[in-house]
Order: sequence, then structure tokens, then C-alpha cells
Amino acid sequence: MLKFALSFLIASQSLGATTVGALYEGAARSQTAPTVDTSKKKDVEMLQAAVNDVASATVPGFGVLQGARATYLDGYGIIATLEVSLEPPRNPFNVSRSSAEVRTTVEQRRRDLVEKITKFLVEKTPALDSIAPSESCTVILYLLNANPVDLPDLPAQLVISVKKQDARTGRVALRAY
Repeated sequence: MLKFALSFLIASQSLGATTVGALYEGAARSQTAPTVDTSKKKDVEMLQAAVNDVASATVPGFGVLQGARATYLDGYGIIATLEVSLEPPRNPFNVSRSSAEVRTTVEQRRRDLVEKITKFLVEKTPALDSIAPSESCTVILYLLNANPVDLPDLPAQLVISVKKQDARTGRVALRAY
């Protein structure tokens, strides 16, 4: 940083303050502020809020670790990410449940969450004006495994994706990683 400051100081003295100022002003004028596409922004915010609502209703308590964050990617569509814990970690100070009960609860919550998000995406994706027919709506669920001893096979993430042109047929891509 000091090297940069010294270089700038030497350059400004050799070029003259007016030349450096003119260079800076010219660079500032050549950059324009990006425009905001309000329809894309509205659709992104709607998807983000809906994913948060579905996750909060499906995973009780403090299960939603990071609320949904969504963005639009040119040529792809809208992507929302969310981090959840389907079961709280074991606590040595309360009565713990058996491994079978934990697995059953987690699998049920996982199925419910995937089913509700899939249903939402199939219903809402065709109505989104901001994405092209070849673009998609995708929700990436990051799953925190708070009980790895009970759930050794729990995937770290689930990716649920619906192309706008395939939404009416109910075709959904679900991947677990």
C-alpha cells in the first residue's frame, strides 16, 4: 500500500496535478451506474421471501440458520440459497432421542421441505415475467448435519431446479450432494 501511495505521489508530481485530476475525472465519467431491472428485482425478492416462509414453516425453532438469499444470473435465471438444520444437536442435559427417532424426524422434514419447495417452484416459475422460457429457478439448500453419528448419510446440499418451459409439466431436477 505504501509502495502504491509513493508511486502515485511521484506520478502526480511528474505529470502535474491537473493532468492526474483530469485522468481521474475522465475515468469516473466513463463508468456508468448499472441500471436496476425492477421486474427481476421483484421476482428475486418474491422467491427469496417464499423460500424463507416455506423453510420456517417446515423446520421448527432455530432450524433456519441462514435465511434465503436470492439473485438473478443472466442466461441462467434465479437462484436462492438457504442453510437449515433439520434437527438440533444432541444436548447432554436433556433426554436424548434414539438414533432411529432422529433419522425418522430428519427424513420427514427433508421430504416435507423438498416437497413444499418443489410445489412452490412448479406453481410460481411459469408466472415469472423476468426470466426467459429457457431459464430456471433454483433453490440450493445447505443442510447442516448437527448429529453426524445418527445421520452419516445426510447430504450437505440439495439442489432443486425447475426450468420455466418445463414447469407446467411438473418436471423438476433434484440433486443431492
